[in-house]
Amino acid sequence: MASPLIALLLFGGALPSAHGSRVTSSTVGVRRTFNSMAWRKFMSLNRKERASNRDQSRVQKLGEVHESLQRGSMLKVLASLNSEESFPALKNDLLIRAARGENVEKVPVWMHRQAGRYLPEFRNFSDRFPFMHRCSTPEIATRLTIQPVERFGLDAAIIFSDILVLLPVLGVEWGMVKGKGPVVSEPINTPEDLVRIRSVTPTDIRNELGYVMEALRRSRTELDGKAALIGFSGAPWTLMGYMVQGEGAKSTAAVKAKGFMYQFPEASHEFMSTITDAVVHYLVEQVRSGAQMVQVFDSWAGELTPEMYAEFSTPYLKQVATRVKQELKDQGLPEVPVSLFPKGASSHALAALADSDYDVISLDEFIDPIKARQIAPNKVLQGNLDPSVLYLPPNVIQGETRKMIDKFGTQRYIANLGYAVDKSMDPDLVGAFAEEVHRYSEEINQLVPAETSSEMATA
Repeated sequence: MASPLIALLLFGGALPSAHGSRVTSSTVGVRRTFNSMAWRKFMSLNRKERASNRDQSRVQKLGEVHESLQRGSMLKVLASLNSEESFPALKNDLLIRAARGENVEKVPVWMHRQAGRYLPEFRNFSDRFPFMHRCSTPEIATRLTIQPVERFGLDAAIIFSDILVLLPVLGVEWGMVKGKGPVVSEPINTPEDLVRIRSVTPTDIRNELGYVMEALRRSRTELDGKAALIGFSGAPWTLMGYMVQGEGAKSTAAVKAKGFMYQFPEASHEFMSTITDAVVHYLVEQVRSGAQMVQVFDSWAGELTPEMYAEFSTPYLKQVATRVKQELKDQGLPEVPVSLFPKGASSHALAALADSDYDVISLDEFIDPIKARQIAPNKVLQGNLDPSVLYLPPNVIQGETRKMIDKFGTQRYIANLGYAVDKSMDPDLVGAFAEEVHRYSEEINQLVPAETSSEMATA
């Protein structure tokens, strides 16, 4: 008979936390979900569903798992439980091929915040359930993840979650405040406060963010290979910024977070190292759970001066890419493409980031694609249509989209926005952008051989 540990791993549950009340008595954030009867009922009901459907193959591997446990090979066990064989084959691999620099017949397209309130089908959930409930309920998160792909025929789905779900694992609680956004209950004010920050392990990630992993598994299965699935994390600097600032940078200009760096540079580097460890583990666990590409969002990149960014963000961003790739290789997991979006810092950080292990660099709208190609000829580029264009008539959207593609070329390129879809946008106009990317790039590739276009993209 299978041990409780094996059964727990097979069915994607969360292990009891070694930190006791950290998981079971949280009053802020998503971990309270695990205490609810609804969550326990959800997991109980869906064990039967998973055993009879897509996880049947995992049950058949029980003997192999037991043998691996006897040998103490836990990494191999975890890799086998969520192997690529247990998921539907990827039929639309356009994004993955582009991210690897391979020739494509048309430019792949997806959008930051493509799952959002601008979609009426999204509002069917957001009007009924609070944000964190949506994030922490795998069935809902899966539905929200897939909606944009179903509506627009996009080439990727990005898991519906939030960069801040990692904060409680690190020891910092937060919650959504109406009219204000995310707010940290007890910010980090001095180096002495860093005693509250935990050193995160992969087990911590699996214990406390099991709902993210379950949403990834379900999304990967329900996508049925129609689009690639992207996992993500906030960048070390962005996560640190929230933990010190206590709220978003939009209204504060991150003055407190930057002040911490100026006053306590040594403590800041130690803090960033701890966060970097957590980000690496989080991204690896997402790949284990089905993510076919992962992206790091440095949403606060533009808040730092070029000098501060070079000292406090770039080194840790580079570590993330290098270490994630090494961990994936060491653990026998799929070596997926890794992407980075340094929002607001493309113009000054791209040269340094070109010398990194990221496969893809996503650009904001403030850098010219031709210049970006010159600075980073070795990278696949992503972006960078000005989001404000999506408020304009379809013919303008189509024209600006064509201009963007003409500058980037159709190879070694993934179409996206310079930032994100806004809740006030018209879905039909958003769809006009995605449709034109496919139509126009395919038309170009029929006129110009892919090899020639690829050479132009790296010239």
